[in-house]
Amino acid sequence: MGINWCRPDLGDNCVGAYSYNQCADAPTCNAIFCCCAARWSVNHCDAKAFTDPKWAEGTQLRNGFNDLINGPEMAAALEEAPRSCKSFCGGCKNVQNMSPHLNDGWCKETNEKVLRPQGYECRAHHWVTYGSKGERQEHMVLAILKI
Repeated sequence: MGINWCRPDLGDNCVGAYSYNQCADAPTCNAIFCCCAARWSVNHCDAKAFTDPKWAEGTQLRNGFNDLINGPEMAAALEEAPRSCKSFCGGCKNVQNMSPHLNDGWCKETNEKVLRPQGYECRAHHWVTYGSKGERQEHMVLAILKI
């Protein structure tokens, strides 16, 4: 787990990364296919396993950050991100718009209030890959970096 040959290098100072699951924000009619998956996961192939002991499962720092990424502020930040294809049903979410929006808002605030005092910061990264039939696959992670 945590290895994806398509994931870009997140840098030597990256201690771990949470993967974004777009399916978690799918409309209710699609929820049955999403198996109630979490919005952010460290058990997905785009994620990066945490290597820093301060970020081990169950630590105060990890639990606190998990609460933040699953909280209402993150949900609002993802919902407020600019959309593409605006003429169709209010627009489509895509990681190319969401990632910079998170970095300018939610990540900036979280870094200032929570992570930088502990010696870390988070940053959203996105990339796009294409399947064997040309199908577009969007990827986004929240990388935790040691500063």
